[in-house]
Amino acid sequence: MNFQDVYTLQQALDVAPPPPVNSAQDRAEHIARQRRLLVAQEDERVMAEWRRRHPEDVAYEQSYWARRHEEDTRRRREERLDRRRRKSLASAQADLVNAGGSFFFTEEDERWFDIWLSTSDDNHDDDDGADDWSD
Repeated sequence: MNFQDVYTLQQALDVAPPPPVNSAQDRAEHIARQRRLLVAQEDERVMAEWRRRHPEDVAYEQSYWARRHEEDTRRRREERLDRRRRKSLASAQADLVNAGGSFFFTEEDERWFDIWLSTSDDNHDDDDGADDWSD
């Protein structure tokens, strides 16, 4: 339904036929969804007004999240470097033993499991996409 004289959502809702509801439960669910929509719209309006009135709070929040992002990125890089170091040490031990050398890990040492660590950067589920080669 296209009307040439309808300019707002409220005007469209006023002229549109009510949605088809088949039962009391359907009507109750529809009313609940409408109520949630109105609450969400009012929340967005209030937040926009708050951002307009308090730009210093908005700037603080943006700087907070930027710091958090930097800290998370740094922590992830440090964890990857630690995994690479541990895997390298375990692989060196395995190479030494395979070449006939002596153990510097005991048989029960958990560092043997580090050989199986994934040091691949293929798991970017929480990564920022930044290139980690320039460290």
